[in-house]
Amino acid sequence: MSAKVFGVGGEVDVVRSAAGSVAVPLDEALSDAADAATACGGGLVITVDELQLADRAELANLAAVLQQHVADHWPLVVAGAGLPSLRERDRTVTYLERGEWHELGLLEPADTREALVAPAADAGRPMDEAAADVLTRASGGYPYAVQVLGHHAWRASHGQERIGVVHACAALSAAQRDLSAGLYASRWNDASPKEREYLAALAHLPEGAGGGDVARELGQPTSGVSYLRDRLIKKGTLFPERGALRFLVPGMARWIREQADA
Repeated sequence: MSAKVFGVGGEVDVVRSAAGSVAVPLDEALSDAADAATACGGGLVITVDELQLADRAELANLAAVLQQHVADHWPLVVAGAGLPSLRERDRTVTYLERGEWHELGLLEPADTREALVAPAADAGRPMDEAAADVLTRASGGYPYAVQVLGHHAWRASHGQERIGVVHACAALSAAQRDLSAGLYASRWNDASPKEREYLAALAHLPEGAGGGDVARELGQPTSGVSYLRDRLIKKGTLFPERGALRFLVPGMARWIREQADA
């Protein structure tokens, strides 16, 4: 591994012998870590991302270890993040159900604007209000889209004192290319042919359409395609909101329509 900034850097070679490695049971590993943290007068924080992809048996093992050692008062906090479908899918892991669940959802417009404007100001290149309006609307409140749009607006304004509308507009097309090659395409490629038909039908309906509307668009009874709806929600491609079905990633409906017209 190496790193270099302005011509100054360093390099480290790390060699790990697979033959000499031994898998340590989770119970033992957490016990040792908790003991070490206690001895130092500190604590331990474990963060796990993409929990919806975790194997149910692995989650059950983690829950069992945590429950077993409650009486030991480990200085331990476990924080996990995953798609909304996680809670329904892993309802049988009852001990984890006792934790504090916080549904974050999409960012509100005010929070989205703050996420765009504050870092730019802190870095010495403030963002105009009109530029922030453009990027806020385009992001749809989706955190990753906010990051991508802010990144490209910063790059487009290189050498300027402020980030203006012209830079925000340039960021829209650049961010669209990134999202198309990444989030949109990956979700589309992960869908089965039937799931793609369902997504395409939803993409061509007005915003606010629900599962029944999609079924009618496909010429099927709602019960005949409800399994597709459920699968796409569990995958994190769609999410239900007050009777409507929405794409989790803003802009994907437009991308699907463009693919169909291409």
